[in-house]
Amino acid sequence: MPYSFSKVLKKKYVIAIVLIVVILSIAPSSAISLSSTKFMESIPAGDSKQYDMTIGIGQNEKPVDMTISVMGFGQALDKGYMSISPSNDLSPYSARSFISLSSQTLHLTPGTQQTVTATISLPKNVGEGGRYALIEIYQVPEKGQLVTTKITVPVIITVSGTNPTLTGTITGISVADVVAGQPLSVTTTLKNTGNYHYYGTVDQIKIADANGIILANSSTSPSTEAIIPGSTVQFVEELNVKSLPVGSYKVSSKVLTSDGKILDDKTITYEVKETYVAPPDQAGITVNPGSESTLQTPDGRYSVIFPRGSVFSAVDVSLKGYSYNQLQPAPQGAKLGTSSFEITGLSGLLSKDATVKVKYSADDLTAAGGDASKLKLSYYDAANSAWVILPTTVDAQAMILSTTTNHLSVWAVMVSSSTTGSPASASAPVATTAQGSPPPLTVILISLAIAVLAAGYHTGKRK
Repeated sequence: MPYSFSKVLKKKYVIAIVLIVVILSIAPSSAISLSSTKFMESIPAGDSKQYDMTIGIGQNEKPVDMTISVMGFGQALDKGYMSISPSNDLSPYSARSFISLSSQTLHLTPGTQQTVTATISLPKNVGEGGRYALIEIYQVPEKGQLVTTKITVPVIITVSGTNPTLTGTITGISVADVVAGQPLSVTTTLKNTGNYHYYGTVDQIKIADANGIILANSSTSPSTEAIIPGSTVQFVEELNVKSLPVGSYKVSSKVLTSDGKILDDKTITYEVKETYVAPPDQAGITVNPGSESTLQTPDGRYSVIFPRGSVFSAVDVSLKGYSYNQLQPAPQGAKLGTSSFEITGLSGLLSKDATVKVKYSADDLTAAGGDASKLKLSYYDAANSAWVILPTTVDAQAMILSTTTNHLSVWAVMVSSSTTGSPASASAPVATTAQGSPPPLTVILISLAIAVLAAGYHTGKRK
């Protein structure tokens, strides 16, 4: 081996080894236990209560350092709790300044527990309703550690002997773009304008035509989070409406507390500019090995033809619409159409290819810029976290796409100028990580280490 190559390669190996050490040093966070994860009590004005939090780690965990702090109580649009720094905690309903901690740091050794006491003291002039804060318990990261544990404890106080005001205002109602074959989604935005929180809040949605005839009536599940005073949150509901011709409609939203108290009730006018067709009703059949079977939705938009011998034993298969909002992002160079569905009941691949046919919508064609030849049928390969775009036959006159495959799962119409797999084997899927997120850091670093070694090898060959 020439000396120059040896020097280069040694340097490359050193860099690669350093990268691998970094990868291995990304230690997982310790498992932290907490005796109680919420403080929710009534306290009279001018009085105080203590809340004990016993924090521990398991016998097989590493020693950890913890920090405990009191933060403002914030809330995201999806109703999730989020902390507000003391400098930004300006809510008149904040309890942060009323809470003191017996300790703000802990050192935990394996198999031990320690107790931190939060003393909550309300001033005599605290006011009426509720007061709110979050106690955050953090694991102090070790050197090089990228992931740590955080536990958030909501502090929800009722000022006893005062009058809570339960009020709310609907600040907006919006209807998602009307897309044929997709659920009709309505979002209601509500602000808690009172001085007290409420649990179990529901949003009742109705849609009526110009004559007042109710076409859909639905309700969200009761909220499991407290909606605290001053917070603005959203309720999202998908309506089960079969079709909406072009025209004007009334969309009504009524938000109620768990005991049926109406917080607010509003109605907007919504214009449907293109005929809306709801997702297909679920269809199901039993596929037998000795005969051909056809699975088709009642509206005829989606069908799967199973040839004789496609299965080895009788199996129940169903097909139903799949929400566009739940689809994984399209691979690079492609984009999703608007038609999507799911085929369930099969635990593996077919022994003979089935024929999948989809009547594409005007919205699919619009997504393709009016060029039907760009429309392809694709399925999501969960095992490889990738979409597989299949060679597709386009009947532009009948607006039908067809392909053959042995893989049946979540399907979508895709806009693409190319395919990424053969109908039979789908051997070349385009990789895209779940949720469209970047690859994990460890994967990036390992790939970089391999690249470094490869560079060293090729450098040596050139020498």
